[in-house]
Amino acid sequence: MVMYKNPKELKRMEGIPEVFRFLDGTSVDTKEKWQKRSEEIKSLYEYYMYGPLPEEMSLEKVSFKLGEWQERKEFVNLPDKREVQVEVKVAPLRIEIENRGRKSGFDALVCLPICEPREKGYPVYLEMSFVWPGKIMDLSPNDYYAASRGYASICYNPCDVAADNSSRTGAFYDIYRYGKDWKEQTGALAAWGWGASKILDVLEQGLADELKIHKEYNLLSGVSRFGKATLLAGAYDKRLKVVVPACSGAGGVAMYRYKSEGKTYDFATLGYLNEEGASTHFTTQNEALGNLQSTNLRHWFNDNFLEFNSVEQFPFDQHHLAALIADKERYLFIISGMLGEDWVNPAASAVTYAATRQLYEFLDLSGHVCLCEHLQGHAVLLSDMVKLLDYCDVILYGDAQEEKETDFDTIRQSVFWEQNNLDKQIYGPFFDK
Repeated sequence: MVMYKNPKELKRMEGIPEVFRFLDGTSVDTKEKWQKRSEEIKSLYEYYMYGPLPEEMSLEKVSFKLGEWQERKEFVNLPDKREVQVEVKVAPLRIEIENRGRKSGFDALVCLPICEPREKGYPVYLEMSFVWPGKIMDLSPNDYYAASRGYASICYNPCDVAADNSSRTGAFYDIYRYGKDWKEQTGALAAWGWGASKILDVLEQGLADELKIHKEYNLLSGVSRFGKATLLAGAYDKRLKVVVPACSGAGGVAMYRYKSEGKTYDFATLGYLNEEGASTHFTTQNEALGNLQSTNLRHWFNDNFLEFNSVEQFPFDQHHLAALIADKERYLFIISGMLGEDWVNPAASAVTYAATRQLYEFLDLSGHVCLCEHLQGHAVLLSDMVKLLDYCDVILYGDAQEEKETDFDTIRQSVFWEQNNLDKQIYGPFFDK
């Protein structure tokens, strides 16, 4: 059994922790050793940051009830300025979970295209939805766009699964009470991802066959706090095929140790011009560790996370979490915005991507990780969806890359590369193309 140190006892580490090195100092020099290293990394995240998913999950009884179908027509404004009308079928979905005498559940919404599915069924786009207080969960423009491309979608409100506050309430905590032992301390980010796993469960239990969905061809996306949860869900549940964290910042894709505040970057390739007519952007404040540990946000994590005094004490950084998705059957598609995103630190996400690519290349999986950057918008934009679904059509179905609208080179590089000589010196190995 691994004996973990108290977070306060961990010494600050110079530089960035290596993905390719075990805690005992030995190197990962074979693909076989990576499997053991990935298990070690996952256990560290469970103990020090997010909490584990309960071992008792294996005892769950999960069921579903599909409501009545309604036909809808919706206009979607595409990035090329065309407006298209999309016809879909929509039905409410209730997911119920029981374990050791405790019961709970949450609602989702299913959207099916009118067109016939591809062989083996519709691929399915899963979405963690923002549902503001007083509002009712509904489909997003991205769900309708996915339908226009022949993708089914299922959206759910993560806050029904775990409340976005310190109450530790919601469907997950109804069944798995938050306790004093670290093994009973699952943070909200992990609980939100558990909700996506329950959707996969009911797909496997017959919903996929009923709806003609290809359950193995699934995508999961989430934005901001739900982007963090999306990345974590992909690290914790290997059934998730394409993991799409967007604008996720600290605790998500952004490397904790990389600070962009006070630095200037050139966004010319994204078409940016500031008030002075220049393409440069001066970066203001990044989100600090103390904010994540504040009373407003600490419920996202476990109790051990609150004990850290500095990110330099972490025995990992977020390229380790992204690396847990590396698999010949799985894919990571990172989305970042630029303007208005200083707090989210997109430059740190670019560093994570560059570092993560090293591992993917080591595993001969270089085409399994992408970075999609847009100029403005704390969201998955429709322009991102075009690139995402073009990418998925290629990796899932073998469609010809040259027949797609997307220039695939644009999702394999970053506007931050080669931007800052000092950054190049410190993080040089991660920026090698």
